[in-house]
Amino acid sequence: MNAWPKQSECDAFYGNPRGPDGSASAKWEAENLVYIAAFDLPFIIYYDGKPVTRVRVHKKVKDAFLRVLNRIWEASGKSQAKVDEWGISKYAGCYEYRKKRSGTTLSMHSYACAFDFDPANNGFRDPTPRFADYPEVIKAFAAEGAVWGGDWKTNCDGMHWQFARVG
Repeated sequence: MNAWPKQSECDAFYGNPRGPDGSASAKWEAENLVYIAAFDLPFIIYYDGKPVTRVRVHKKVKDAFLRVLNRIWEASGKSQAKVDEWGISKYAGCYEYRKKRSGTTLSMHSYACAFDFDPANNGFRDPTPRFADYPEVIKAFAAEGAVWGGDWKTNCDGMHWQFARVG
């Protein structure tokens, strides 16, 4: 399992994504972000109902993220219908340079180390995220040391998975 940084250590581990004017750094993006092509994913994922052609992630989480998806694919019996039922094929994003909803520090999405899936059924602050019904998904992320926002007592975020520890 990977030893992911604490959130407070993300600049040191993932690099500082801030540009000189406080916006996203194009230099950091060029040096740290990579694309995973759809043909490298074990199953089809959709964004807003349309198949995703590629996913932009931090190069340090790429392999772990692919292992997560492959574990889920195996647990589903390699069934697209099953991953659709579980909601893990309903992708809602990774890299987005922004602050956390509830603060002044950068969101883990700003480091391209966080992923959102199936927001319609795993909404922010919904204390009963649907992914709780699918331990296969939770176990696949946990096997790579990812933190699930569905476990957070305050500001539960059941759609959110991040490769950074809280703190």
